Amino acid sequence: MEELKSLKLEVVAMLDKKKILYEITKNKNFNINVSEPYNEISIQFIKDFSNQLRKQEILKYPDLIYLTFWCANKKIFENKNFLSENQIKVGRGLIFHICPSNVPTNFIYSFFFGLLSGNSNIVKIPSKVFPEKDIIINTINKIFKKKKYLTLKNSNFFLNYDKKIEKTKKISSICDARVIWGGDNTINEIRKIWIPERAIELTFSDRYSFSVINLNKFTKNKFDEIKVLAKKFFYDSYMMNQAACNSPHFIFWIGKNTTTKNLFWEELNNVVKKKFILDEKIAIDKYTHLIKSMIDQKNFDNFKMFQNNIYIIDSNKYLNNIEDIRGKNGIFYQKNINNIQELKKYISKKCQTVTYFGLEKDDIKSFILNNNLFGVDRIVPIGKGLEIGPIWDGYDIIKSLSRIISIE
Repeated sequence: MEELKSLKLEVVAMLDKKKILYEITKNKNFNINVSEPYNEISIQFIKDFSNQLRKQEILKYPDLIYLTFWCANKKIFENKNFLSENQIKVGRGLIFHICPSNVPTNFIYSFFFGLLSGNSNIVKIPSKVFPEKDIIINTINKIFKKKKYLTLKNSNFFLNYDKKIEKTKKISSICDARVIWGGDNTINEIRKIWIPERAIELTFSDRYSFSVINLNKFTKNKFDEIKVLAKKFFYDSYMMNQAACNSPHFIFWIGKNTTTKNLFWEELNNVVKKKFILDEKIAIDKYTHLIKSMIDQKNFDNFKMFQNNIYIIDSNKYLNNIEDIRGKNGIFYQKNINNIQELKKYISKKCQTVTYFGLEKDDIKSFILNNNLFGVDRIVPIGKGLEIGPIWDGYDIIKSLSRIISIE
């Protein structure tokens, strides 16, 4: 009798899942499928997506140009999680991605990670209007029309809704993993919503990032080095208008070579003038942010402006915490330090990425291991700050969103 009751409950659960899937997707053929991570059809889909995206008018959208390069990066598709001969790996099932509203391209990376993990995906895309978002969705729809991707079309769905908690509850109730990108308040509110007992949750919360430049490491050809460095720093900072958690807001300078430091800002200004579109709204937002920073913060003394392209704010000796300090559209805070050890007090759990120039890897490793740090998940050369990968915020995303089946 108990077995029959249990069977009825399972049937009801399956019917509810199909009902919710149809209600969300309006696709009678929508199914939850799992496969091996890094399966060939998923990899080919991403490559075809990239080729199709290149055919669109994306030249004025640097984040979309970067996306095409990302899709072509062979390292993304390397499965480094080796299994024994008595193990296989498959996706967990249905992944519910809740993506931030302030970054136009984040949702496609989250989707690709779910796809490469061998899962079906429901992706909540930004409700805010972004041309990049529309271009990406139109590109995906074109790829889905290909017959070879029919299974993917019927097991993946993108939806757009604004603060409709009931929809979030319904999808959460049938997911096998929930991936949340956003601010701390958003994550804490969504975490209150129930997910099935065996479902897992990955959260990518509000983080801050900074850069370290060792002024003592420039060679005799420092003018050439500064030009290259400024261009790389531009891509880390301006590509997402500093809205991405991995964009630098603060620069720590090791050494006291003021001339070299000024040359860097001047060269960055030259790059910004050529490559950054500073419209009226961005200029007003930027100036308002500057004034607010100077009023609210007691740890800053003065600032310097390069037209509206760059605002540089100097910190004073009382600065101890930078986790709530944010730049915007080219606002940077700076401080001189004597050595890498002084960074310890500026690294909290919220610290995500440190981009650097002129540091030795052995010194970086020693600094991390000997200072009992609870923050920092990435330390990469300047120019690689925005290179999102399967290892993110301390997670191995592909590994987390798949499961291992042992066979004896």
